[in-house]
Amino acid sequence: MRTTLDIPEREHVLFTSLARQQGVSFSKLVVELALRGLKAPAHVADAPGNYDVDPETGLGVFRTGRPVTIDEVRALDDEW
Repeated sequence: MRTTLDIPEREHVLFTSLARQQGVSFSKLVVELALRGLKAPAHVADAPGNYDVDPETGLGVFRTGRPVTIDEVRALDDEW
């Protein structure tokens, strides 16, 4: 099924980058992220582990004391 989504520029850049890194299409990545969000715990208190859940994405949010850049993530990813 074909549909149209209005995605903010910042998130579009992030999603495009993630899709490229994972070797999947943009559409497939968005569907996978949406499904993860649907399966996420409804409340932070229900989430396993010691982290918060972003209410917009349903994904875990880890606090590091400072922002982590995409370059830092890529550098760590290259090490693996």
